[in-house]
Amino acid sequence: MKRIILSVFGVIVLALIPIFIATFPATTAVSQFDVVANAADDYLNGPNTVFNISSENLLLKMLGDEPYILSIRKSDDYAIGHIPGAVNMSEGTLFKPENLAKLSKGEKIYVYCYTGHTGSQVAALLNLCGYDATNVMWGIMGWTRDTDVATKQFSNPTSDLPTETTINEATITYSFPPIDVTSSTNEFEVIRAACDDYASNGFKNIKAADLYELITDADPANDPIIVSVRSAEDYAKGHIPGAINISLKDIAKEENLQKLNADKQIVVYCYTGRNGSQATAILNTLGYNAVNLLWGISGWTTDSIVAPKRFNPDTSVNYPFETGAGEEVPAPSNGGAPCG
Repeated sequence: MKRIILSVFGVIVLALIPIFIATFPATTAVSQFDVVANAADDYLNGPNTVFNISSENLLLKMLGDEPYILSIRKSDDYAIGHIPGAVNMSEGTLFKPENLAKLSKGEKIYVYCYTGHTGSQVAALLNLCGYDATNVMWGIMGWTRDTDVATKQFSNPTSDLPTETTINEATITYSFPPIDVTSSTNEFEVIRAACDDYASNGFKNIKAADLYELITDADPANDPIIVSVRSAEDYAKGHIPGAINISLKDIAKEENLQKLNADKQIVVYCYTGRNGSQATAILNTLGYNAVNLLWGISGWTTDSIVAPKRFNPDTSVNYPFETGAGEEVPAPSNGGAPCG
């Protein structure tokens, strides 16, 4: 009798399995790569995304409000002079949970560094983590002409490097690099860990002269993939030889990431180094070996048709700054709501 009952029960269970499968389909695990790529694409194409703000517009905001300004310069340089009201934190440790907890997701964050390159990378990473951050366009260099405070300055290229107008197309597709930065399955923690993995190992940039040496040393094995994130129109007017063109807003889309060989170095450039920095930071969180070209195309050539934008210290603003060491940054009342 028991055998009969168990047999009937087994038949019923087997009959119900397809119904359960149809009602509760299995969920496909999302890779860490996909989590970061989706967050990056959402940020780059967000309706309210602002990549950079000028010093002039930041000052206007400061006159009408008390915006949260984050300096990521060295503490000694911060003490010599900084934008009034700015707090100082290290970009290398910013994405540790305890430090992200000191920032608020409830207010806009304006990030600045020396020249705008590292500030752009930090702003991109903060946005991936769910914060609302914008880079100050030229860093402290765009705020004051005092070279004791703004110790790093833009200098025009000592020699014009060659450009081309040939439209280069990427015809080969590659697999995505694997990401394994945390054992957590929480999406916010995956993103935070990917940001910290890159930031804690140092932000990556390359000088124009060093890039030129790589592509002219007759050793194709070390030739990088060069990606222009400028507009297609400006790319067509002239670009670094061999460069392909992918817009900043499209850099994290699957069809464009497939064009990048994860086994090669990737050099990203824009007009002056800031948007290239954003793309560089995002690509590194995705497992690529990307470096940003310092000063963008303006550091490669003085041709005003190819490089129409550049920093001019003679016409830059000269706003007042504060001195003194910063105090420990307290966590906001809402706890900072860090990723994870």
